Amino acid sequence: MEKLIETAKSEIPSVNRILNETWDDLGLNKSFVRNNFGKVLVMFDEKATEIFRNYERKALEKLAKSWISLQKKEIKERLEKIVAQDGWDRFIEKASEIFVEFGVLVQNFEKVLGNMRKARGGKTFEKVLLKLLNFIDIKCEIPKGKAREELRRIDIVIPSVEIATKTPDRAIFLTCKRTLRERWKQEVPQARPNQRIYLITIDENLPESKANEINQKGLIAFVRDELLKNRAFKKMPWIRKLSDLPKELRKI
Repeated sequence: MEKLIETAKSEIPSVNRILNETWDDLGLNKSFVRNNFGKVLVMFDEKATEIFRNYERKALEKLAKSWISLQKKEIKERLEKIVAQDGWDRFIEKASEIFVEFGVLVQNFEKVLGNMRKARGGKTFEKVLLKLLNFIDIKCEIPKGKAREELRRIDIVIPSVEIATKTPDRAIFLTCKRTLRERWKQEVPQARPNQRIYLITIDENLPESKANEINQKGLIAFVRDELLKNRAFKKMPWIRKLSDLPKELRKI
């Protein structure tokens, strides 16, 4: 079973390859990205998800073919006996046994895919944001190695890791959360004095209670543009539109 799952899993490409395919499909230009940053970020995420789902389907097809090929003689014999069964109820009973066996394999494969989705979702969002900002000539970097450990929950720094670590008051720190789920508060940093941390999210839902929690952590959140239609956010200057992010970052 594990070997079959690993073979099927190999059909799903790396995050970088999915990003490159998405980029090619969208055919973006700088002017459009600058003027519609929030919209583009959501578009990119949705397209990357669609491409990943298509690869998931191919992986499932690979799993089915591998499973059948491995025991094609036995399955053929079982199917011949099933077709020869008298009565519809008997046919369903015997045919179901084969589907249940494959279903157990799919169930285990789904667990693997679920873990891949979670890892891909967060990592893709971070890399998409970096790619789009670089594309519109905003200098930024993903901390790595020692800097990653030092900055902990910071995903991207503006304009560079060197400035962020040596003179943090001259940098902007981005923490990226594709969605703000239950444990989001434990997964984002607490802003320190003279430190600007922007929370970047494309979550479709932002209750006022969560918006207040963002303020309590000293963060400024850039969210989907349409969420700013909520009148309550007019009195919350720390909740801002994603489309305004490039303008804010150019102040550095």
